[in-house]
Amino acid sequence: MKRLWIFAMLISFIFTGFFVACADKQKDLKETYQKEKDSELKEFDKKIEELKSKAADVKKESKEEFDQQMEELKQKKEAANKKLEELKDSSAETWEKIKAEMDSAMEELKGFYEKTISRFKKT
Repeated sequence: MKRLWIFAMLISFIFTGFFVACADKQKDLKETYQKEKDSELKEFDKKIEELKSKAADVKKESKEEFDQQMEELKQKKEAANKKLEELKDSSAETWEKIKAEMDSAMEELKGFYEKTISRFKKT
């Protein structure tokens, strides 16, 4: 009986160590991903500001459409920022779900930015 109890305790310590190591790894992955996305969003801030500075070159008849696209781009950027905040507040166990949503928001932002740039170049 005593051996069984010792064996059970040993197994429990091994599994506890394993789960702690996995949780630490998840935390490290989350932090790395979070820093990467934060950096990407800061880069988008620069790109958006650069695009705004070129607004003076937009033809008068295209200005309204350009302003509308810039507003939508701003909204997509804000949505990505909101997902990043959710990611920062998530636990090591739940961050994977929010990561997928963050990836989706970033792809949408990138795609809309590219679409805006291509329209802007045409005017």
